[in-house]
Amino acid sequence: MIDYFYTEQPTDQAANTVAKVIKEHLKKSERVLWLLSGGSGIEVAIKASKSLKKSDLSNLFVSLTDERYGEIGHKYENWQQLLDAGFDLPGANLYRPLIGKVVDQTVAKFNDWLNTQLKISDYKIGIFGLGTDGHTAGIKPKSSATKSQSLVASFIGDDFERITITFDAIRKLDEIVIQASGIEKQPIINSLINNTVSYIDQPAQILKFVPRATLYTNNKEEE
Repeated sequence: MIDYFYTEQPTDQAANTVAKVIKEHLKKSERVLWLLSGGSGIEVAIKASKSLKKSDLSNLFVSLTDERYGEIGHKYENWQQLLDAGFDLPGANLYRPLIGKVVDQTVAKFNDWLNTQLKISDYKIGIFGLGTDGHTAGIKPKSSATKSQSLVASFIGDDFERITITFDAIRKLDEIVIQASGIEKQPIINSLINNTVSYIDQPAQILKFVPRATLYTNNKEEE
């Protein structure tokens, strides 16, 4: 189930929720895993990170839900775009998925890192977006990532060679915050909330099955 929140400031609301949740768990001396997304999720991550800077972040472990494969620092790399936008978390433990290796080695190392974090973290939260085609993270409809049995998969899409966490990884999260804005996102939001579609055709359907999921959008919910 996804809690639906209409707001004129979806990015701010999503960032506030993420920062609040992370602070609450860090104050209890818990180990927290935080997965970020690219695209419109970058602004959410930047705003949330600014709210976290005064906290002790030594128990915060941060990486991405998905990345565009290539050389470290290439212009389409989600992590580089985060850095260019001002992402900064002094004291936190950051994992950059691109490591300057071939894609199979990159995926294997990210899979191992994520497997460890999912096992030992006390609380696991992620930022997610929605593509107009129904994708979330880097899981494109009908791609090989929809059938992967690993925590991390790669495939060559029609735009990028993608590295993404999979359905199995998403199921292991405790909470997700979704930010999807703009009239072009209204059809996919309506479909996600009101319809049951196969994961292969609409990967975002997996977001319904995380224990706590909240959607912030500037699109009013249709009856």
